[in-house]
Amino acid sequence: MKQTIFLAALTAFGAIGAFVIEPFVGVAVYYLFAVLRPQYLWKWALPEGIQWSEMVGWATVCATGWFLLTRPADTPGEPRRRFSGAHKAFLVFGAWICVTYLTSQVQDVAWPFFIDYLKIFLMFIVATLVVRSVRQVWWIYILSTASLIYIAYEMNYVYITAYRLDIYHNGYGGLDNNGAGLMLAMAVPLAIHGWEASTSKWRWLLIAGVPVLIHAVLMSYSRGAMLSLVVALPVIIFRSRRKRQFAFVLVALLWMIPYLAGDEIRDEFFSMKKYDTDSSANQRFDSWAAAIAIANEYPVFGAGIRNSSLLTLEHGADRAGRVIHSQYLQYLADAGYPGLTLYLVALGSLWLTMARTRRMLKRTDVPDAKRAHSMLNGVEGAMFIFCVGASFLSLEVFELPYVMALLGAQISLLTRLQPAEARATVSTVDAASVPFPIAHRA
Repeated sequence: MKQTIFLAALTAFGAIGAFVIEPFVGVAVYYLFAVLRPQYLWKWALPEGIQWSEMVGWATVCATGWFLLTRPADTPGEPRRRFSGAHKAFLVFGAWICVTYLTSQVQDVAWPFFIDYLKIFLMFIVATLVVRSVRQVWWIYILSTASLIYIAYEMNYVYITAYRLDIYHNGYGGLDNNGAGLMLAMAVPLAIHGWEASTSKWRWLLIAGVPVLIHAVLMSYSRGAMLSLVVALPVIIFRSRRKRQFAFVLVALLWMIPYLAGDEIRDEFFSMKKYDTDSSANQRFDSWAAAIAIANEYPVFGAGIRNSSLLTLEHGADRAGRVIHSQYLQYLADAGYPGLTLYLVALGSLWLTMARTRRMLKRTDVPDAKRAHSMLNGVEGAMFIFCVGASFLSLEVFELPYVMALLGAQISLLTRLQPAEARATVSTVDAASVPFPIAHRA
């Protein structure tokens, strides 16, 4: 009952606050729900059929329209441009996905995925329009990170108290164990660099969440998530301001936790070296070959959103309905060569924009620059983990990477495209008004 009351109150706050306070309130609550997915976390205590995030989302869309129609044309301190190159690249990719729905072989199969795409890109546009300060980006960053740590805590709590591997058997939030493991792995760099961006005593909760996250990833038994996290460690350590300390701690954690978790998890991870005799790996190879064959048959528009699953068996997969098990090859088969190209261009533009912004921020000695720099490091690490893991998983409508892309693009827009005098102004925001005060020195 208390979970229902809490969600009802938070939903009302997001929906009403979007009109009464500002649309950003609705955006923040929407993305909190999108990452936390409380309908899965507390499904035993919540009434069925209530779409909490949709109620907040539609209220936020309406509030944003009203806000843009009634506000002054030029607001001091805000950049005139609302979309950077990275924003536009993702939106062009989204437009192409809409085209491939219209050309789908079976639109009924594509429809639910198409609706999810529309929700993702609509809120991406709304958030771009209403998130107009680094402080607001920081709120979304912290809410997303805290939500993922809490999910990992719940998974560990169930394991310790009831000895149930819910994340392995049930996944989380509509994702299977592989997607859930990758989602929690993405939170590790977010937590580390969020800790570096803050001076509050509460920041230690972020660091305390790192071993909880890593153990939850291991409990997922997802080799792709484990491998992605290991491969990303050099990037996380290299971007850290405390390289030696984090290198020691992270390596120690990765050495200790598999042994604490037991032989089964350790054996699952090291079984990757036996890929040539692993039936799961061989099924992936077959589905990848099928994806290329489907793309060659439908090179321009592809088979349509998730329509490739209807064709994989006749193109060499082991069974009917087999998904591609690779984000990139899934787009190749479903959206054709242009679709995959646009997706890679969107990812590349995000990396390039973040790299340029990071270089600029190193020369800008103001508090907001340090906070923005730390957030970019966290987003980069999270997206690196996702891009590696996406090689083995099909997660097209997984919203967390789009949240990360929004944060990275928005930070770049707000720090690089503002007038120089606005960038040089030191923020006077009261430290108590943000969830974690900014660190003023490394």
